[in-house]
Amino acid sequence: MNRVPFMSYDFFGYLASGLLFMAGMQQVLGFPQVTGRNLTVTEGALLILTVYVAGQILASPSKGLFEDLFVGRLLGRPHTTLLRNRPTALKYFFPGYYTPLPATTRGRVIERAKSEGVDATGEALFLHIRFHETTRQDEKLIGRLDSFLNQYGFARNLAFTCLIIGVPMLIKGRNSSDPTALRYGGAALVASIFLVYRYLKFFRQYTYELFNSYAGGKK
Repeated sequence: MNRVPFMSYDFFGYLASGLLFMAGMQQVLGFPQVTGRNLTVTEGALLILTVYVAGQILASPSKGLFEDLFVGRLLGRPHTTLLRNRPTALKYFFPGYYTPLPATTRGRVIERAKSEGVDATGEALFLHIRFHETTRQDEKLIGRLDSFLNQYGFARNLAFTCLIIGVPMLIKGRNSSDPTALRYGGAALVASIFLVYRYLKFFRQYTYELFNSYAGGKK
């Protein structure tokens, strides 16, 4: 009964972005009233529920924009960029993201997968490694992967939230000549850019950790 009814990803993925969204809407629209008043126990519980639901809703378009479109269609997913050193102008903007695994590590990953009957790359190889028996039985590895999952989910969803509250704040500030709204809006968009880079760092690190562990494991 005394346990907190949220898992770590609930906070990292949903509660933080939901709270930021609600606070941003208060600044833009004047409601809901999240800050600046004392809440009863019932109102506090209702606010937590509303924040959590808002975070859940935000997670879907956030994934669609950054993971499916920006990464999936433009940058390429880590399970591809880590295994090949392809020339691209995007490397100048995202140098860390496009740094491949060392050639010897790449060779061990491919060689081990082939010895297990998987002569493929991309999503098929990633899924084979992620749900391999040795991966699922390695509790320390799973713990590290969960940590990266929490961190990239947190950064991705907050980046999206900063984006969708930053633009309305700039519009409000421009239309009403409100310098405070302009500053908040500008700060939110700058934060969104930096959070995208953090998202890419941990999103790549998830697969980097997975592939390195697989390359160094027993066949």
